[in-house]
Amino acid sequence: MNILFLKDLLPTARAGDVKNVKPGFARNFLIPQGVAVLATEEALQRATKLRAEAEDRRIQETKDWQVVADSLKDVELDIEVRTGPTGRLYGSITPNIIAEALEEKTGRPMNRRFFNITEPIRVIGKFKVFAKFVEEVTLNIVLNVIPDEESVKVMEEHKIEQEKLKKLEEKEANSEENSEENSEENSNNEENNQKTSSEIEENGDNNSNN
Repeated sequence: MNILFLKDLLPTARAGDVKNVKPGFARNFLIPQGVAVLATEEALQRATKLRAEAEDRRIQETKDWQVVADSLKDVELDIEVRTGPTGRLYGSITPNIIAEALEEKTGRPMNRRFFNITEPIRVIGKFKVFAKFVEEVTLNIVLNVIPDEESVKVMEEHKIEQEKLKKLEEKEANSEENSEENSEENSNNEENNQKTSSEIEENGDNNSNN
């Protein structure tokens, strides 16, 4: 079904675009919501004006988003998360989380579709995420995923326990090493004692024969 878009519906179309869409999508959503109309001859006469208006909006949007992108170029976006004792997240960083953090930072509405997370982010650290605000404005955003206050305490406690465990293991290893050395020394002493006893017996036999 051919329809004429009256409003921008990014990234599908801009106002003035004529596109072929599924009838159900057109009848159940686009037309009832006033986003588009059937591409009749009368409707198509409005297309040129709609395209011109849409182009003006696109140019202004590009300028506005470029300002936002420029303001974020050298900025790390801090995202506080709840983690386990090893710094692993309960879940992962999602586009929704990034959008909410940027909305708070910039004061501008963000769409989760702007952000492309190529690899799941499930641990604390720094990560780059590709953002595409509009066709001509893209940016690699640096995320600084940090543990919240409660998680910091849990991680510190875990670190202390791990250090204690490491010292205990080292102590046990040293103890086993000393035990092995003592055992070897005792074995050598027994062997020497046996040799000495044998030598004494041998000397005794020789004296007896003489």
